[in-house]
Amino acid sequence: MTTIQVLGIDGSVQTRQLRANLIEALASLGMKAVVENVSGMDKLMKYRINGIPALVVDGTVVLQKIVPPAEDLKILLNAFVEGAFKQFAMKNIIVPTDFSPAAKGAFQFALDLAELQGGKVKAVHIYHPEFDPESNWLNNSFLDGVSFAKERLDNFVKEELAAASAGNVATEVEVEQDVITGFAVDEILEQSRCEGIDLMVMGSTGERGFLEKMFGSVSTNVTQRAECPVMLVPQGVQFHGFKHILYASNYEAAERPTLHKLVDVANAFKSDIHFVHVAEEGDSKTYQEVESRLFNVLFNGSEPSFAFSLTKIEGNSVVDGLNDYAIKHNIDLVVMVSPHRNFWEQLFHKSVTKAMTLNTKIPILVLHG
Repeated sequence: MTTIQVLGIDGSVQTRQLRANLIEALASLGMKAVVENVSGMDKLMKYRINGIPALVVDGTVVLQKIVPPAEDLKILLNAFVEGAFKQFAMKNIIVPTDFSPAAKGAFQFALDLAELQGGKVKAVHIYHPEFDPESNWLNNSFLDGVSFAKERLDNFVKEELAAASAGNVATEVEVEQDVITGFAVDEILEQSRCEGIDLMVMGSTGERGFLEKMFGSVSTNVTQRAECPVMLVPQGVQFHGFKHILYASNYEAAERPTLHKLVDVANAFKSDIHFVHVAEEGDSKTYQEVESRLFNVLFNGSEPSFAFSLTKIEGNSVVDGLNDYAIKHNIDLVVMVSPHRNFWEQLFHKSVTKAMTLNTKIPILVLHG
């Protein structure tokens, strides 16, 4: 059972209020926990906190120097229960490939990421044969097609590893490969559900031609429905780290546990984060409320471990606004919450979403709530 300590001074108004809000939040969540009061200078010093009141959940200091309302505590506790405090790494990376130039770039990008994180890469090709439904589909033609696909994938991996080695990068990355028969979107989505997969990296062409129609539609569908984070890498973009990250959110997304993954990325790459608040039409929430939520929920009442800024974009021209901001501030990575959520469906018509994911020259990391 979860154990929660409320750290503070006996009789303090703030300490009593924090405990009351905590009890209300636990009751609302239906969450069972042992709640203990901790006071006295000698006991408080053992937790190495910067101030009181503070909250400790299962030995981890999650809040200090503030008294959030019960609603904010619900978010924090719910995130903790759902495992949002587990570190998000990008070590086990899967890369679907159709052997296009965009896919080659994505594979190289994944190799660099894995090299930096001490991880591994799995290259997957989805083979979709053409066959006569009235005949036995397990015929020589089908088997020859699978064999050719495996040979092609093997050559692809060898060539890309050789290219990486020639550039003195990614020489120690472990690479697996697999050819799967079926429909591209369905099989790639199935791969996103595999245990241990941290990230899926896919290429996007940024073109208005055949490749966009074929592979672009696959990447868009996968991005919306995958069960692991998905990174879309525009063709021709090389990995140079993520010094400046743009996180695009609305008021609701700023509260969600996916923010903790964002912090892990920022800490891993020593990034600064630009929180760009996308204001919905008729949004009654104030700019200051969004900022307060970020501090209360994300930073646990203490100073953040990275540099950040917060700005606002009106909802009428979201795509142009985000792209203009990204160019102006030399953004290396755009992070968004999964676009299948209602908020993004309202702001981005499917064609607009596709235009953004395919035409931007900046990688996009999509986190799924």
